[in-house]
Amino acid sequence: MPWSALYLLAAQVHDMHAGHGMYPPDAFSLFNHHLAGVLVIVLAVFTALEGSPLGKQHPWLKYLWPLPLFVEATNVVLRGDSELKWPLRLATIMPDAEAVQHKIFALLTFGIAFIELFRRTGHLTHPGWRYVFYGLMFGGGVFLLFHSGHHTAVIHRQHLWMGTWCIAAATTKVLGDLKSELAWLRLYILPVFILALGLQLAFYVE
Repeated sequence: MPWSALYLLAAQVHDMHAGHGMYPPDAFSLFNHHLAGVLVIVLAVFTALEGSPLGKQHPWLKYLWPLPLFVEATNVVLRGDSELKWPLRLATIMPDAEAVQHKIFALLTFGIAFIELFRRTGHLTHPGWRYVFYGLMFGGGVFLLFHSGHHTAVIHRQHLWMGTWCIAAATTKVLGDLKSELAWLRLYILPVFILALGLQLAFYVE
C-alpha cells in the first residue's frame, strides 16, 4: 500500500472517531504524554551520542539506549489509563478499546527495548533480529497513525504527526543500517526524527 494511501486511510479513521464537542484537558493524559516526550528526547540524545566520536571512545554508552524505552513502557503498563483500577486484569482491560491500544503500544516498546538490549550485549546475534526490530519500529508508527478514541480533532492530528515521525525514524534506521553509503542517515538524521517525536510528545495538548 502506498504511504499516501495509508495516511489517507488513517486520517479517515481519525475523523470517524474525532469528538465534535469540547473536552476538558485530561491532566493524567497530559502528564503521560509529556513524560513520554522527555524520555524520547533522552533517547534522541543517546542516539546522537552513540554515533558520535564520544560514543566510539566510550562503548558503554550504547547500553543506555534501551533505558528510556523500558521506563516509558513500564509507565504505560502501570499508569497508562487512569480509569483502570488495580489490580490490572485482562477482564478489566479488554472492554476498554483505548486501554487495549495503550497496552499493545507498551508491548511494542518493550519489544524494541529488549531486542536492542540483547543485541547490544551480544545475546541476540542472528541477523534476523534486526528485521524484527525494524518491524516493531514500523508497527509502532502505524499504530500511532491509527490510534483511536473519543478525542478532539487536535489530539488525532498530533497522533498522526507522532506516527509520521516514528515511521520516518524507522525508515532512516533501515536505510542507514542496510546501505553503507547511507550510513550518514542513521548517524545524523535518525536522532533528528527521534527528537521531533519527543518534542511532539513533550508539547502535547488537548
